[in-house]
Amino acid sequence: MSLLVLVGPPGALVAETAGAISRRHGVPFADTDAAIEQLAGESTELIAVERSEEELRRFERDVALAFLSDVTAQDERVLALGSGSLGNSRSDVEFAPVRARLAELLEAGAVVVHLTGNLATLVHRTGLDGPRLAAVASPRRIFFTQLSQRTPLYTELATQTIDTSGMELAEVTAVVVDTWKGPLSSEGNNETPQD
Repeated sequence: MSLLVLVGPPGALVAETAGAISRRHGVPFADTDAAIEQLAGESTELIAVERSEEELRRFERDVALAFLSDVTAQDERVLALGSGSLGNSRSDVEFAPVRARLAELLEAGAVVVHLTGNLATLVHRTGLDGPRLAAVASPRRIFFTQLSQRTPLYTELATQTIDTSGMELAEVTAVVVDTWKGPLSSEGNNETPQD
């Protein structure tokens, strides 16, 4: 077995899928956003708004690098990397060590899955499809900008990309497990048949 790393934008069910795989298959999992919230004492959204985007980026970089540095490609566990954990572009040098470590793990046999969805799905799941409030910085504009900047990083470092549009969590989980462990494993039959 190998390490499974899930990446993707908000609304792609990254953390939810990692948690579901952990519960169903009894493997440990870690979520960078949950770790950041525990360290900071508030949500990643509040850190960005009430503190600064730069402070959130430091948390994302440091926590992602700590998680990735603490595992090998052969560890049977699941990591959910927050949407900003790889940085905003290839030229984002602050996050180069995170991307380099993920590339090392991928080369050594880790499975990296990029979960995504169409814009309507991602916007709906994040709640950005509700009424618009007048704001200095439009949350939807920020979301679209980050999505367009970060998608090439996700796809470049992924073993496979899975579009979660129109899928429920159980279905996403099954597809990811099939990618990670091979077909039939998502059905709960993880034992080798006896002759």
